[in-house]
Amino acid sequence: MKKFFVIVFLFAALTAKAQHAGFWGKVNHFLTKPAIVDTMFVYQPSPGFSLGLFTTGQKAGFDVDADFKIKYDDGTTLPCSSTYSLSENLCKKIGLDLGYGNVGFGYGLEVGPRSAQKKRSLGLNIKGKSWGTHVEYYNISNPFTTGLTIGNEGDADYWEDKWTTAEMARLQNFTIDGYYVFNNKRFAYPAAYKVGLVQRHTAGSWMVTARYMQGNLYNSPEAAWDSYNLLDCFSTMQASVGGGYSANFVLWHKDPTDKHGNGVRNVTLNLTAMPVITVANYLRTTSYVYDVEGHHTGERVSKVWCYPMPNYIGSAAASLTWNRFFFSTQFTYNRFYFRSRDAFDANQLNLPDYVEDISFRGIFHDWVVKGILEDTF
Repeated sequence: MKKFFVIVFLFAALTAKAQHAGFWGKVNHFLTKPAIVDTMFVYQPSPGFSLGLFTTGQKAGFDVDADFKIKYDDGTTLPCSSTYSLSENLCKKIGLDLGYGNVGFGYGLEVGPRSAQKKRSLGLNIKGKSWGTHVEYYNISNPFTTGLTIGNEGDADYWEDKWTTAEMARLQNFTIDGYYVFNNKRFAYPAAYKVGLVQRHTAGSWMVTARYMQGNLYNSPEAAWDSYNLLDCFSTMQASVGGGYSANFVLWHKDPTDKHGNGVRNVTLNLTAMPVITVANYLRTTSYVYDVEGHHTGERVSKVWCYPMPNYIGSAAASLTWNRFFFSTQFTYNRFYFRSRDAFDANQLNLPDYVEDISFRGIFHDWVVKGILEDTF
């Protein structure tokens, strides 16, 4: 929390100093212009400082299946599967968002049963009319569940079991993404997300996007020993490009009559769908090594480039402007697959030589509901 207040103080001091030189005005002009703006569709209020209070509810999942076969001396094989899942307990955060025009910085802190662990989220948003970028980091802790299946269901030698670790696994995620709007003269993508732009009439646009994501799932050696995992920790780096369509539906609008506005000024609904292709898909796995007494003695690491995969980013938002206050409810959904075949060997997985045909597939997915109330000054 001390770090947050230091960041807020420095941000406020720098912006206050830069405001006299017109720096933030130039930045906001660069973000919001195109050469020609259709003012019948988009209203750009004078940029100013904003302070927002937000709350979020988030569920993040990390599900993995590792399939392999056990080969007997007579040449026959037995199919097996090892599964891993980060349970999707609801993570709740509250935080502050400080911004100027179309630039905003947010800091959130987890509340609830695990609030003592101080799970944080950090976000930097630059939501311009033509283009924008979003940088986010968060970490959460949830139970980690593993399972092992041997044989085919219904066979006499079929066996399966599952374990859930008593100790929480930790999921960390860092994301950088950006967008470009083609119809930037009549369509203001940030209108339902940020106070800096207002959509006057319903409009939409095709968009392109790019995203870099790095996710890490850490399970401690003590927790991993209790569940007899074949794999214990995962790290993925993904680079994706794609495009889609976004539309703002203006349910109500009237221009402000003075500095503070007059009653309800705008109600806007945004829907965005962005399919992407993950062109670079890197995966790193760790398998812990133990001695006969269960002491952690080392690690076996496997590094794999997975197949390109189709994935999906989607969002929706509804905003209400009342006098000088801006309220927005936002929903974001991310789904990212990764898959590789014949990517590991027995030594990397700490398995005997009679294990073969190892394949790997998984999915990282999360959804977030966010409510933010901003005041401009």
